[in-house]
Amino acid sequence: MTGSSQSMSTKTGYYANNATSVAFTLPSTAAKFDLIEIVGIQGAWTLAQAAGQSVIFGNQQTTVGVGGSLASTNAHDCISLICTVANTTWVVRSSIGNITVV
Repeated sequence: MTGSSQSMSTKTGYYANNATSVAFTLPSTAAKFDLIEIVGIQGAWTLAQAAGQSVIFGNQQTTVGVGGSLASTNAHDCISLICTVANTTWVVRSSIGNITVV
């Protein structure tokens, strides 16, 4: 993705390849066990949420809804997520780098 924003689909991987940053948005529809991934190439990325959505990262959870997010701190940060509650809850399966949880 070389643009500045991207709505995500399940069962898909995305590259963040914009010199400044890419804002990804979680899919509004997801089934339990659906996967998504973001791989940083250059610049930063942010993973935004819609109303009612959250992401669990280890012992941290994002703020529920549009106020919550994950963000990379380095160009090559990567993240893999799995949906655990249809449409609303995602869990980070693996990550590389320092990911900021809001």
